[in-house]
Amino acid sequence: MTKSLAYENRSERLPTRAFLGAMLVFLYTFVLDDRILPWSDPVCPFMFQVISLSGIVFLGLLWQVATHHPELIASNWLNGCAIACSLTGAFIAFESYPAAPSLYYLGSVLIDLGFEWALVVTCLSLGTLGVKPVCLLAGVAAMGAYGLSLAVGLAPVQWAFWIYASLGPIAVGLGAPAAAAATKAMAAAEPLAEVSVTRPQVMPSITNLLFISLVVLMAAFGYSLGFTAHAEGPLSLVVLAGFAVVWRLCTRRSPNLDLVYKCAGIIVLFGLFVSVPGINEFDGLQAAALKAGSFLVYYLEIALFAGIASKSSSGGLALVSLGNACSLLGILIGQELHQAVSYLAGVNASLSYLLTVVVGCAFVAFIILAQQGFSMMRAIADIEDALEVLPASAKKPTIDLDERCGLLASACGLTRREEEVLRLLVRGYSGARMEQELVISKNTVKTHVRHVYAKLDCHSQQELIAKAEGRKLASP
Repeated sequence: MTKSLAYENRSERLPTRAFLGAMLVFLYTFVLDDRILPWSDPVCPFMFQVISLSGIVFLGLLWQVATHHPELIASNWLNGCAIACSLTGAFIAFESYPAAPSLYYLGSVLIDLGFEWALVVTCLSLGTLGVKPVCLLAGVAAMGAYGLSLAVGLAPVQWAFWIYASLGPIAVGLGAPAAAAATKAMAAAEPLAEVSVTRPQVMPSITNLLFISLVVLMAAFGYSLGFTAHAEGPLSLVVLAGFAVVWRLCTRRSPNLDLVYKCAGIIVLFGLFVSVPGINEFDGLQAAALKAGSFLVYYLEIALFAGIASKSSSGGLALVSLGNACSLLGILIGQELHQAVSYLAGVNASLSYLLTVVVGCAFVAFIILAQQGFSMMRAIADIEDALEVLPASAKKPTIDLDERCGLLASACGLTRREEEVLRLLVRGYSGARMEQELVISKNTVKTHVRHVYAKLDCHSQQELIAKAEGRKLASP
């Protein structure tokens, strides 16, 4: 089965559904940050932490089930549960505020759980369009949602609450066809946990630099959320214009999410440092910078997750769930770090500012040192689909290919067992077949495969096969 068979009726894609779903997801986030959390904080000050933790748990479970037991996932059932959770949670939260904070927490958690599934299906829907259209479409959707959020900001908070609560269910409905296609593709492939033994890029691990970079960026962003960042009036137009400029620069020729990542980081850092303790002259500029940085971060999230989904029809649901869980984890870490710094600093504003500088420098150090040679666009391009058919030469080895594997093993310092693993990898053997062929355990197979990829400096099985055949892969 080829990748083209994974999505049904590709010619009947509905980019309008993907666009509207993306706009609703962005609008949900803007309304939550600017209206709902400030409204609920006086009664429920730990709202963000509670919904973040519940989201991480839900997405983590979804990732694990999709990776190991995809047959248990039914999109229609999840769609129904998400819609029911959001609507039930909205009723509970609205009726209990402010008299019963515990019930408001419960209602908000239910709303957010419905939204987390809406975010997953929206990214799957966008992913059917391809990486470049995703980056373009998501930018337009983000700007449209930001404009709508300014209008929602003028409405009574009760209206804003019901708008916020209804966005998730509508997005789920719009993304339902993509969710159905994703679960169908998962059912047609072997479990990702099995395929990834010999093809690591089918399901990159949580320690992959792609996910670590996402956690670090979101931690810096989460730290910045501790500052007031509500741009109002003319500053809102400045934020919108700033986003439009960066988005256009990053999509003018070809999508460049690495540039978005760096621009978002620079703007967030500027927002952290621009307001010196004791001097309130630049508070407005700080708010605009932090809002513009958050705007770019939200865009990067959606574009990155959808780009990942576009590379893997069978693994998109698991990868998007993992990516979003990492995102929430990073924001939560940043928020907690900010609260800890504020507590330790006490009334000493200068010490608080110094510790903020330390956090900023640590973020810059990560980009300079840990991310040398790393590219998000390359990481997306390297992701493989479990349904993708390997080249015919990988299935029918020749004497020349065996000789080539021997030369590679000698040149790259592979052990005898690693050379055997290399020969089986280029023949398209699965992890289970390797276990039988070499009479070794699954964990031993995984260890040898990891060493082979590292020593040959390859990031995907296609690249490994190309190197064994003595050819170069076309640039993504």
